[in-house]
Amino acid sequence: MHLHHAHIRTALLLALGTAAVGASTCAPTVHLQNGTVTGSRCQGVNANSFSSIPYAKAPVGDLRFAPPQPYDNTFGVLNGTKHAPACIQFDKTFGEKGPQSEDCLFVNIWAPASASPDSKLPVKVWLYGGSNMAGGISNPTYDGCHAAADSIVVSVNYRVGPLGFLALKGLGLGGNLGSMDQMLALRWVQDNIPAFGGDPAKVLLFGQSAGATDTYALASRDEAPQVMRAAAMQSGGGRDLPTIDQVQKWQTRFADGLNCSSSSSTAVDLSCFRAASTAALQAAVAGMPKDPVINTYTPIVYDGARTRWGPVVDGTFLKQSPFAVGTQVPAIFGSATNDSSLFVIPSFGRDAFTLNQTVYDAFLVSNFGPLASRVNETFSVAGNFGGKVYAAMEAIITDTSYKCWAYQGARKAASRGIPAYAYIFGHVPSCAWYSLIPPDAIEILGATHTAEIPFVFNTTSSLPAPSGNCTMKPAEVEMARSLSRAWTNMAESGKPTGDDAGFLWPAFDDETWNGLDVGQEKMGVGRLDYGSCAFWAEIDEELQRIEYSSS
Repeated sequence: MHLHHAHIRTALLLALGTAAVGASTCAPTVHLQNGTVTGSRCQGVNANSFSSIPYAKAPVGDLRFAPPQPYDNTFGVLNGTKHAPACIQFDKTFGEKGPQSEDCLFVNIWAPASASPDSKLPVKVWLYGGSNMAGGISNPTYDGCHAAADSIVVSVNYRVGPLGFLALKGLGLGGNLGSMDQMLALRWVQDNIPAFGGDPAKVLLFGQSAGATDTYALASRDEAPQVMRAAAMQSGGGRDLPTIDQVQKWQTRFADGLNCSSSSSTAVDLSCFRAASTAALQAAVAGMPKDPVINTYTPIVYDGARTRWGPVVDGTFLKQSPFAVGTQVPAIFGSATNDSSLFVIPSFGRDAFTLNQTVYDAFLVSNFGPLASRVNETFSVAGNFGGKVYAAMEAIITDTSYKCWAYQGARKAASRGIPAYAYIFGHVPSCAWYSLIPPDAIEILGATHTAEIPFVFNTTSSLPAPSGNCTMKPAEVEMARSLSRAWTNMAESGKPTGDDAGFLWPAFDDETWNGLDVGQEKMGVGRLDYGSCAFWAEIDEELQRIEYSSS
């Protein structure tokens, strides 16, 4: 499902045919225990930006493939105007184009220019997406200047790919190092955010795609209420994570490609992995088996690992599956109506609109194995999608990777008496929000994966970020203001609706399925469409039984 950044754009074109953060003119400064950070002014917004603040020691040497350690050095005066390098990238779809480094555990922070240590503002902590293989806090799409109008915004760099999620039992590696990075960053926020004007008791953790999956994993831990007031998960929350046993076969393929055996009988230890160059690590990941067609999130793909890299239920950091435990804090769960079009259409380029039943059958077998025919009967191309194979594939992947997991996450929370709020984002932006998306492709993609991000970040001009020439329509500007404010309200009170949110958003229950329907023309509360999710729950459960039986 994950394509080269340039490939996405090309394929889409083919398919078309401070301790006190004062308001003076001087550079803003913040005084922390480790030293003073100097920042910069946000352009056109009355907010300040502080970049590249370390929250952990560099995870290199003996700390490579090891849990993160708190940053304990002093830095005198830190230049907070420089972009942080991305952690080493292992996928090019949403991979960062700028500098990469293993010394990457930094946070970026945005704050209103008027904020002071007495402000006690709500705090929104962001986890980027990228399949837990790519992404970084210097991506202009995640700039927090506009979202910091009413809150403090924090963006967290964390290790991805094998550096963040290698889980090999033979080496004593339980995985989840990237998740531990995220948790350490949340603890850093608890200790340091008052200096920026934030209230550590009012923290929202929010993320999109893999960032949403990671958010759900952290929100399910017993420690969650100590580091966050609420959580918001955009296209990826609610997922049932694999166990460490279930990822062994897939991750051993990486070890074999690196010529580092993970078997205890070979006397090869972690030193082989620590000695490998970043290029060798990247090459080993690139050499792992490719999707035979295009994969969705089922128990049989990637040798039963469900996804290439990500958090696993290891019995220690994640004692139980988040799917079984549920979120421990109030939460938002949502998805986009055309979540998967960003993956399906570029996978086939010009041929996307003329795919035949043979391609569809191969897609079903790859993802559903012995249940392929059953899925074909329920999601018939001819009967349900007017003969459009790509539309059937989009619907299935959107359901099984995003929408129905959001439903399950909200449902689980509601069953435990924890407030959950559901949404479906069906608005097609008038501006391209990512540089990889050609403006002419927006209509074809629809309300696709990542489309809600500029609204949640309240970024409606100079799109695509950072310096595009498109400005959203007035109605979209108001929509963005309302959604960004709802996320702030979650940090403030654990509820998305406030006096100035502009709408009433009821808590989810499994009888009414009421939630926020973000449509093309307006937002409103109504019954969300989760009608297919019972079917997919049955398919998932049966595939798990088959997988367990075969193993």
